[in-house]
Amino acid sequence: MGRIRLLIAAAGFLLFFLMFIPFVQAEDQQTYEVGTDVLNVRSAPSQSADVVGYLGNGDHVVVFQEKYGWVQTYFDGQAVWVASQYLFPVEHDIAVRSKVSSDESLVETDTASDHSTALSGLNIVLDPGHGGKDPGAIGIGGVLEKKLTINASDRVAQQLREAGANVIQTRSDDTFISLEDRVQISKANETDAFISLHYNAFPLDGVNGFSTFYDAYDDRALADDIQSGLEQHMALNSRGLMQKEYHVLRENRDASVLVELGFITNPYDMSIIETAEHQDHVAQGITEGIAAYFND
Repeated sequence: MGRIRLLIAAAGFLLFFLMFIPFVQAEDQQTYEVGTDVLNVRSAPSQSADVVGYLGNGDHVVVFQEKYGWVQTYFDGQAVWVASQYLFPVEHDIAVRSKVSSDESLVETDTASDHSTALSGLNIVLDPGHGGKDPGAIGIGGVLEKKLTINASDRVAQQLREAGANVIQTRSDDTFISLEDRVQISKANETDAFISLHYNAFPLDGVNGFSTFYDAYDDRALADDIQSGLEQHMALNSRGLMQKEYHVLRENRDASVLVELGFITNPYDMSIIETAEHQDHVAQGITEGIAAYFND
């Protein structure tokens, strides 16, 4: 009988111990700062849990408990979970950031604070079209639009950061991001301008050139300045401004445009698009266009 009591007591202690191992109560409800462009807010501590919102670089959260690399906080009045690897403790209003290993997908949003320009302090969202299971248009030689857009976005992001802007990219690798999530990323980052980057295609290979699209009339000025900036640098034919209700424009409350950077089904356009100089010209044109818009 004594042995049975001992086993029951041991089992009870083990159960109690296991109940509390996964959870670590945050000390005095520690405040942390988000250290990535877009941090998914989930309903449960799992990558498969529903995304209920987004946090952006520099946002502060109060952590209540930790479980298996996830931390619980509150978002829009409900208990939610975020990945702890993208949070840095705030001490005396300063975020203390440890070194991030190269295999983590933390995207830096440093600003070029040494160079005061018209873009200093502005939040610019770059949206490289397609990605993952969505290849976008397929051009000459089997080139995929999704690869060209991420290359262009990376180069534009670099140029914008050098000009002083805070840059958020809706994707930084070959990942599928829904149109709805792209808009939500814009909404979550107090965005000053949202620029969606694409390449065009057409059954007739003679169709060529680049163009900038807008939806709301209030965004026409941004589209005009970006198209003008590209015209100063691009070696391709300018097709001008066009108005169209693309989802990422129609559903976006921020200033937003969509740029088609050339036809990947046109031999001449492709001969330019595949060069390193093309990426530089795209970056220069878009950066100068955004600067002109905010200087008006």
